[in-house]
Formats: sequence, structure tokens, C-alpha cells
Amino acid sequence: MNYISILIVDDDFNKITTIIKTIREVFKETLAISQASCVQEAIENLQNKEFHLLITDLQMPLKYDDTPDNRGGESLIRSIYRSRTKINVPIYIVGLTQFETLKNDLKGVWKVWFYESSIDEWKTNLRDLIFHISLIKSRILSDKIETLYVEGYIDKKIISTAIRHFYPQHADKIYIDMINYGGGASWVERQLFIWAKSLIQNSDNDKYLKAVGIFDNDEAGNKSIDNLRNMIQFNSAESKTFSILKNSYRYSPLLKSIKSKGITFPTTIEDLISVECWVIAEKNGWLENRDTKKNVIDKDKIKFNNINEEFLKENDFTDSEILLTTKKIKSDFKNQFCNMVCESGKDALVNIKYQINDVFDRLNIDND
Repeated sequence: MNYISILIVDDDFNKITTIIKTIREVFKETLAISQASCVQEAIENLQNKEFHLLITDLQMPLKYDDTPDNRGGESLIRSIYRSRTKINVPIYIVGLTQFETLKNDLKGVWKVWFYESSIDEWKTNLRDLIFHISLIKSRILSDKIETLYVEGYIDKKIISTAIRHFYPQHADKIYIDMINYGGGASWVERQLFIWAKSLIQNSDNDKYLKAVGIFDNDEAGNKSIDNLRNMIQFNSAESKTFSILKNSYRYSPLLKSIKSKGITFPTTIEDLISVECWVIAEKNGWLENRDTKKNVIDKDKIKFNNINEEFLKENDFTDSEILLTTKKIKSDFKNQFCNMVCESGKDALVNIKYQINDVFDRLNIDND
């Protein structure tokens, strides 16, 4: 599927929506749009993918969670042309800013347009540029396929390994996307929003190409899911282009058993891994105490809020259930845990298979 690929470096969803709507007025074919909110995130995108067009704000943070920098856009442009960054230089670069002074001061970018949603000049310029790119886009050939967005590298490696174990015939039918810096739930949220607004057509069946986002079942993940549901109108065409899944207890018989006894807790992909791997992790010193204050207690089943090992034993929790309820993987050892899991074979990943089944179901991929 031949398409126009665009990286938009901006964090204003209203502005991004206006940009995509403007592009759609002249280009009805497939768009592959990625989004970044800071210079560091944009550089990683440019290192990993080829883009026909970069549209960048000029005032942006240099790194994730930094404050906006008036020279952020200039820093990005300079980074593009440094050989050590090993960036795939876009064919076209456009600066789009609401600040007239930044427009006048920036040097080294190909085009800088003043942005205001009601002004026609930048829209006309963008339409003309998109029309031009549409005539030469075949010079970069690539396939746009169904995409799974995950919160980070560990999620990607575990899911990729599970697909190779259980469904090797489908390994090339889905693209798993993540970013190393500034990832997490908010990144997955932003990518699904952009995907929905792009309304990508599947050339094989004239239906919309679909994406799935997997979120941790924690405060950040649930907040991002709520944001998406507020931003994308229910039952709209956009809402039908993506699905949302969580790293949920329902994929793990052990977590289901813990829930049946009255306790649930924020879950990540590590919590879905077989308990045998957790036992090894405990022996290796990779675990730390879970914040049990974040546990959700079913008051009809448990009358005590101070959850500890002694209390759980008294209430017939098994050793495996106690381990997962009271411990989690230390941040410093998540990579070691991930590597151990991926080297342990199918048995360690059987719960991930159930999650992949749901992903394939959302994407209409036959998992037989």
C-alpha cells in the first residue's frame, strides 16, 4: 500500500486535527501519520522510520516532561543534519507556529508558516505541498499494515516473542510500535488519536485499516483511555479504526483467582507472565514490595485493608497468589526479567497468547 508518511511534532490535538483535515481536503488516499511532543521523541521517530514530510512546531520541549523551549524547533532541525544522530532526513520540512517572532527568527528550516486555525494561507501552502508529494510519493515504497501500539520496549519484546512462538505465520502481518523516550500510556493515547483522525483505508477490502493500543491497567493507562473516549466520538468512523486493550487480570488464571478472593491491583505485562518466572525473579533479587495501598479491595470478601503476607495466608491465598499480590519487578531489573522470560519458551508466555488472540480478533487476523 503506497502512502504519504508524515511526522507531526506538536502536542496541540486541536491543531493536529486541523492539519489532518486540511490534508484530507486534497489527499484521499492512505496517510501514515506519526506524532511526537518533544525533540527527543521526534528524533527517535526519524531514526526508526522514513517520512515524506515533517511538520514541526517551533516552541517545544527538548526532552519528555521538560518545559517548552522557544528554540526547540531549531534544535530539532539542527539535529536532523548531524551525522551522528543517524536520522532518516525527511524529503520536506515545514515549521508551523502560532508565534510570529519565532517564525521570523528561525533559520535553517525549509519553510516556516504562521499558524492560526482560521487563516487560509498556511492551509493553501500545505495543500499545494501535499499535492506535490502525492505526485512523487512512489519514490518511497512501503507497506502500511495493521499496527499495535504498546507502552514501551519490554511490552514490544514480550509480545513479539510470543507471536513468534505461537503464531509465526502472522509475524509479518502486524507492526508493533513503541518509543524509548517519553513512551507510556500518553504516547499510546496520542498515536491512537492520530490513527483515528487519519482514517487509513485498507486497499484489500476498502475498509479502514485498524490499530490496537495496549495500556497498563493502572492510573495512567485508565486516564489515557478516558481521554481517548472523550476526544473520539462514540460510533463515529474514527472510533471504528482502533481498539483499546489493557494488561488485564482476565488474561491470567492466577490473577483471576486473586480477584475471586477479593483483591485486584494495577497490572502491567509483567504480571501476566507465568509465576515460575516470578519465582526465579524473587531468587535473583529482582522484586520489591508492591504498594498495596493501590489494591482494590472487595469489601464483601475482605474486611481488612492492611494487606500483608500473614493476612493473605490466613485467608487461604496460595504462595503464588501472595507473591504476585505483594511484590512487583524492580524498575532496575525489568530488562533482565524480560530477557529471562523471552528465553524461557512458550510456557512463560501462555497468558500473552490469550492477549494476542484478542489483538488478532480486533484486527480481523485469523489466529488458527
